[in-house]
Amino acid sequence: MSLFGWEILPFQGIGGLLAKPILFGMTRREIDRRLSRALGDAVGEVRTFRKAFWDTGVCDHYLEGDLILFYDDADRLYHLEIHDAAPAHYDDVLLTGRPHGKVVADLRGRGHRVVEGETGCEVPEAGFNLTAVDADDDSLGVESVGVFLRSPAESLIRMSREPGVEAITEHDLVSGEGTGTVRLGQGRWELRERLGPALQSVPSYGGAAQDWYFDHGLILKFGEDERLRTLVISYVGAQGAVRFRDVPLLDRPYAEVVADLAALGVAVEPGELCGRVPEHGFTLSLMGRQNPAMPVSAVVFQQRS
Repeated sequence: MSLFGWEILPFQGIGGLLAKPILFGMTRREIDRRLSRALGDAVGEVRTFRKAFWDTGVCDHYLEGDLILFYDDADRLYHLEIHDAAPAHYDDVLLTGRPHGKVVADLRGRGHRVVEGETGCEVPEAGFNLTAVDADDDSLGVESVGVFLRSPAESLIRMSREPGVEAITEHDLVSGEGTGTVRLGQGRWELRERLGPALQSVPSYGGAAQDWYFDHGLILKFGEDERLRTLVISYVGAQGAVRFRDVPLLDRPYAEVVADLAALGVAVEPGELCGRVPEHGFTLSLMGRQNPAMPVSAVVFQQRS
């Protein structure tokens, strides 16, 4: 049997052939140490990336097991995906390497509620979902198994109803605070009045609520007190610019941005998948491993604890 055989532990994580399971809430360092001790060289190559431009946490892809671990901005595990390179089981049902329709039938045969959707299905009470190669063709396989701490269906995505406003296509950064329009610590409803309708959701991490202003290139995360704690600035499908002291930051090679800032006396500290500008309180995010040609995908301000 593969060294990377997994058993789903609902709302907890995964177990299997490891002496100890991988559990949600564990730190990245703890998990890497656990896998390395259990599997040695068989753990194979690990590639780190961001799943989406707005993520302030990173993902680790263990290639040999096709296991992707999702970490929040405090490096704690909150989600994981198992692809078809290794067997994954739940209640003695093999989930990977078989036709999606047969997997669904076997789960229902064991008495589990399966909710089918556009991309696959979810087993809500068991804490996982299946992404199908083609949800319209049950004869094709399961592409991946997603194991979650909280169901994606609980994100409650909906559009708010404020009057529309003109799109903000340029953001000038304010040191340590945010932009000329949006500052850390501002109230959610105050910002709604200024920015118009937002796509509301409950984020997987980083706050109690999230508002995405697509046209403005803004993703805002709020704490329980509905004060802004994380500001992500990036444009996807819309045009816009972000500048600090007249230096354009987005969608330019990281090395060029760093050089332009250095010429103005602004120091950038290299980090994993990012460059930190601690003196001014923001981060330049990268989607993949840092290299001079990698473009800056987002600018992030986070409220210090």
